[in-house]
Amino acid sequence: MRRLVPPNVVMISLFLFLGIGSKTSLWAQMVPIDSIHFKGNERTKRSILTRELDFKVGDVLDLNEIDQKLELSRRKLMNTNLFIWVRSEYHLSPAGKLIIHFDLLEQLYLLGYPVFQLADRNLNEWWARGHPLDRAIYGIHFLHSNFRGRAEKLMLKAETGFTQRIEFSYSNPYVDRKKTLGVGFNVDYTTSKNIAYKTQADTLVYLGSDNILREKWSGGLSFRKRFRFYDFQILEIKYTHNVVADTITRLNPVYFQGKSNEQNFMQIGYTFSYDFRDFVVYPLIGKKIDISFQKYGVLAQDEINFWEMTAGLSYFFDLGKKVYFSSQFKGKITQEGATVPYANQRGLGYRNEVVRGFELKVIDGTDYFLSRNTLKYQLFKQIIPLSFIPYKQFNQMPLSIYPTAFFDFAYVNQENRMETKSVFANKWLFGYGLGLDVVTYYNFVLKMALPFNNGGKYGFVVGLGREF
Repeated sequence: MRRLVPPNVVMISLFLFLGIGSKTSLWAQMVPIDSIHFKGNERTKRSILTRELDFKVGDVLDLNEIDQKLELSRRKLMNTNLFIWVRSEYHLSPAGKLIIHFDLLEQLYLLGYPVFQLADRNLNEWWARGHPLDRAIYGIHFLHSNFRGRAEKLMLKAETGFTQRIEFSYSNPYVDRKKTLGVGFNVDYTTSKNIAYKTQADTLVYLGSDNILREKWSGGLSFRKRFRFYDFQILEIKYTHNVVADTITRLNPVYFQGKSNEQNFMQIGYTFSYDFRDFVVYPLIGKKIDISFQKYGVLAQDEINFWEMTAGLSYFFDLGKKVYFSSQFKGKITQEGATVPYANQRGLGYRNEVVRGFELKVIDGTDYFLSRNTLKYQLFKQIIPLSFIPYKQFNQMPLSIYPTAFFDFAYVNQENRMETKSVFANKWLFGYGLGLDVVTYYNFVLKMALPFNNGGKYGFVVGLGREF
């Protein structure tokens, strides 16, 4: 943190330290903020930036705490995901007042880009299925991540290939003057000619056809309340309509509840989140708490009726000498005795809720517990100039490299284990190994690992994404 202190202020501070009592010394360390300056926010409104600061013009700060407050504010600005990097500094004016500066490099907010992704849960599962290109999804996404300079997000997705999908979403983090209330909505229409209709021996079983096997449309509305800086509460209301071909319900009568090939329901959910991490994309220090309650089936005519609750706790520690450790826990419970259709049941194996070493497995169940623990070393961290690229949003590339060692464990409760022939449900799972993480701009995180598991399997894993 760079700071410039005029000589007269240094002499006054030294005199006060040597010749005046402790109460006066404490008073001498308190300095008012004269001004706050931002450089580089060509698109982003100033009000979006000041919302993330721990202070405002006119506040009086302790000189001993300024570095810490600036760092916390810099982190929050980075965690808006609006900037490639943020730098801060301060100096004292001749009158002994604080002048604070933030230097920002904005991301490229308006993007239209082609998409090529796999329909399988991860690269390794796709490779194990013979890596056929007909299991790919391709299309185009249009994204504006800072619409009107107010951190509003607009997203339009048009995809075809393994599945056909069109989705539109909009979110506005602040609709009130105090900048505490946010709203969002999304609509989604998807069709599939190839779907997983059951899980057998912890592996998804697919059926393909020349005709559409599943049609789904959904729409949702969300409301967000932000308290201070780190506490969020979200209320979501969503309606979903699903239809599958008769073939699916014949092959799996519990795909939906009963023998119907149609499912309609309203869902309401509440989420509380406390997020005090230094960098949400790849945190090294801090903590995060998540609690979520979801009720599926709100209306009397809804065809499903159950609730589930999930909770997560994550801690990130700086052990010194560029060594970091994280310990993350997540659990889910489902209403006891409730009938949960196969299509609405999720255990481990989806998204990041995976025991490393079990990437090829899907362990369905109504309840689970998962812990992921990682030791990492910061081998490299620099902003690399790429002068041959004319665009400033791309010619300064942040790059960090972390060798890792990890140990995960989990347990999944599955009531129909004999029917599904699950090998790994209702027993403790363990995974461990070594890896390498590469972090760069636009929230890109590449993860490579060599994991082992207590099922006697190991292999090389490549993935993109973040911790849960």
